[in-house]
Amino acid sequence: MQLSPSNSTIYTEDNNLIPSNPIGSHIQLPVDHSSPEMRLLCLAQQNDLEQFSNLLRSRPFDLSAIQNSKRFTALHYACFNNSYQMCELIINHQERRENNLQNMENFINSTTIDKYTSLHFAAFRGNIQILTLLKLKGANLQATNKQGLNIMHIGAQGDQPNSIVFALVNGIKLTDFDLNGGSALHWACYYGQEHSANYLIPLIESKKPYYPLNSLDSHQLTPLHLAVQSGNTKLVKKLLIYGADKTIKGNSNKTPADIAQENDFKNIYNLLTKERSFLITYFNLKQGIKRVRKNALELMRFGGFMIFLLFSYWIYMVDDFIPIFTDYLFFGITLLFFMLIVCSNPGYQIRRQEPLYTLITTFDHQDICPICNVVKLPRSKHCDICQRCVLMYDHHCPWINNCVGAENHLIFITFLISLEASLIYALFKTIMQCYIGNQNQMEFFNEPLTFWVILIINILIESIFILGITALLITQISNIFLGQTTFERFAIQNQASTIKSVMSNSNKNSQIDDELLSQKKDRFVQCSCKNVFNFLTNGATQRKKEQAIRI
Repeated sequence: MQLSPSNSTIYTEDNNLIPSNPIGSHIQLPVDHSSPEMRLLCLAQQNDLEQFSNLLRSRPFDLSAIQNSKRFTALHYACFNNSYQMCELIINHQERRENNLQNMENFINSTTIDKYTSLHFAAFRGNIQILTLLKLKGANLQATNKQGLNIMHIGAQGDQPNSIVFALVNGIKLTDFDLNGGSALHWACYYGQEHSANYLIPLIESKKPYYPLNSLDSHQLTPLHLAVQSGNTKLVKKLLIYGADKTIKGNSNKTPADIAQENDFKNIYNLLTKERSFLITYFNLKQGIKRVRKNALELMRFGGFMIFLLFSYWIYMVDDFIPIFTDYLFFGITLLFFMLIVCSNPGYQIRRQEPLYTLITTFDHQDICPICNVVKLPRSKHCDICQRCVLMYDHHCPWINNCVGAENHLIFITFLISLEASLIYALFKTIMQCYIGNQNQMEFFNEPLTFWVILIINILIESIFILGITALLITQISNIFLGQTTFERFAIQNQASTIKSVMSNSNKNSQIDDELLSQKKDRFVQCSCKNVFNFLTNGATQRKKEQAIRI
């Protein structure tokens, strides 16, 4: 990879590397106004469409011959300025003048002194309309500059998922490397481009065994090393979640943690050296720093706990049928809701039949999930465990091996209430049994020690679960009245610290606007009974919103 020494403590001129500045730094060059041709080029650089059009009509300019000292043409400037109208005007003018397909292709593919084509500049801006126009006019989609950068590399630098998807559709591979072994992901990580990385990382994972997540470039650096160097905490976390190896030693035998420590990126250093709270990761309330897979083992454990409590009533079994019926009634209802919530659809968004390219040309890339191929509704979230986008995502509950969302949240609350009632009833019966004593006729329980040990174990388990379920139920009910989800609750609590972390790691000294943070905190927190009604109708409402989205 070619990197900018001015932005890095790793790369210096002593490494004998060719400096690589961002593509935009090549644009602002002085233009000579001494002739109409140079004035035309100046107007293209300034994106003055009206005057450019007037001057262009005044005489039959050969735009392919009008270049500055760096071999920039008017089309290069138009593409960088993201002006489709000027691009169309230039191409139409030159087509009328040339009337030769080969000459037009040569003009479209003309390169600057650094071998950037117009397509590169359009990719940096992420303008699908201009990219498509250039493609139709014969642009070489495989073109690379003198560093071996193709349009996917450039799109990653400019944080343009549109360009990345366009490149994929047109035969560019995620594993294409530049002359220094850098992939598009390397470039996205070096410049700290989150949007590009959010598309590249899952798309790369889906293309296994082609998996450059931990690949070293010619400077012995992985994408994780470069993301740490950029100071982007979110990007570092994303890489870790998808399996980036934080132990790889790169340039100067340094691990990513060593780079974070050198640059005094405390939050990133903690991410790389400390494990996140087990409970946070376990319940998926906040993104952990490692991937958690969907596992039915947790479901079996919780189901086993319920069966244990159910069969433990054999200890108290007496001749009277009524208490036994009540015991089994309580647990029967709880078991029914447990099976319902396990088998329920939490509100998975319907995966679209349209290709990703069609979606990204119609909707904002931030509203699209490249994994599920859906247009995400507000407050929906992609669950990294279920690998699906969930409407009104609350959290992923390992006890039920399922997500809680818009369509099963009410069932989940009902399940918690029935479970709470069953546990309280079970604890009451267990304590009462302490006074009554053993009335069971089974020989196994004739030993008093066995009977009392099982009673004490039951009381402990029931008490622990009652405390946990009560806390969870209180949290869930308060969330309903506040009109927020559990995930949003945790996100709000950590919002201020996240912003401080990003600003600190970016070496910015700006003060955080407390009023802005307050507005964000209040976004979903407006306590009212209306929120309860909205909660009861969330499933149907969200599905209607999803169906309203049309291509």
